[in-house]
Amino acid sequence: MSSMEPLVVTKRESGRIFAFEVKSVPVQLVNAIRRILLNETPVVELQDIVIKKNTTDMPYEVLRHRIEMLPVNVRPSEAEIIEKSKVELRIEAEDKDQHMVTTDDFVVNSSRPDLLMKEPDSGTPCFVLKTKKGDAVHIEARLGVNPVGSQVCLATYSYHIDPERVLRDRKVFIESNPDIADAERVFNNSQIQRSFHINARGRPDWFDVKVETLGVISARELVLTALKVIQQRTKAWADQVREKIIRNQEENVYTFVSNEGHTIGALLDYVIYDEPGLVKVKDYDVPHPLRQEMKIRVLTDKPPEEIIDFCVKKVTEYCTQLEKEL
Repeated sequence: MSSMEPLVVTKRESGRIFAFEVKSVPVQLVNAIRRILLNETPVVELQDIVIKKNTTDMPYEVLRHRIEMLPVNVRPSEAEIIEKSKVELRIEAEDKDQHMVTTDDFVVNSSRPDLLMKEPDSGTPCFVLKTKKGDAVHIEARLGVNPVGSQVCLATYSYHIDPERVLRDRKVFIESNPDIADAERVFNNSQIQRSFHINARGRPDWFDVKVETLGVISARELVLTALKVIQQRTKAWADQVREKIIRNQEENVYTFVSNEGHTIGALLDYVIYDEPGLVKVKDYDVPHPLRQEMKIRVLTDKPPEEIIDFCVKKVTEYCTQLEKEL
């Protein structure tokens, strides 16, 4: 990848949605961004939930989980608001046959009046539970930061359809299926997704990315944060494996063991494999999803430290260039 070659083809930011096309990058990088956005982003949520009273049909654990999932309009960096804010829901014995409890029924003690967010599309209060006549609920909660949460409603990507490849593939499909009455329509409906853009080595390298934020932090800012996380974790991986490089019995075979997982591991695996002359053979293994362990084995004539340094350099190049262009 040339440092002068632009990676971002287009970008569009509208409301809570940030969409962009990125080219000349591996799918492993785009997937790492997506995985971090979905599962590894700090988020403020309701914690320390105390259910003092609950006579509804909803079990305590289910009710606690629903409260924890309510979107909170506070950034993880706003420590003072997190520390001082309290939320309470108190409903005495109902005299109505039915009451739809929403976030408007909560009492918020905070300097942030809009602490509990509305439904992002309708702007209405978030539904919590339904009570019936005689039901009573009393809940207290504070704010806390979940370091491995999510700030997005949606984070997805798809392979970019190559118009030139579509023309070729459509022609071949029609000629190969003379018995299909409307082969062109069938191709456009069910086959066109296979005509994605590929690089000279036959791998997909152009992706359409779409991110929709909950509204606390902009989608673009979240993507930039994910890129920084990728760089930080790659450097942490390098520091960890450099301290204890395993030299196998086979000559010139080295194993790098770390507590990383597939999010960074698949990207490092691609970077090592894709660079001509870097290694002769490589093997990448995450033994079990529940074990924090990743192994990368290489057969190379080069010093193992050179492989590690190259991984950090390449991933940093990808991320820093994307940061500039996004």
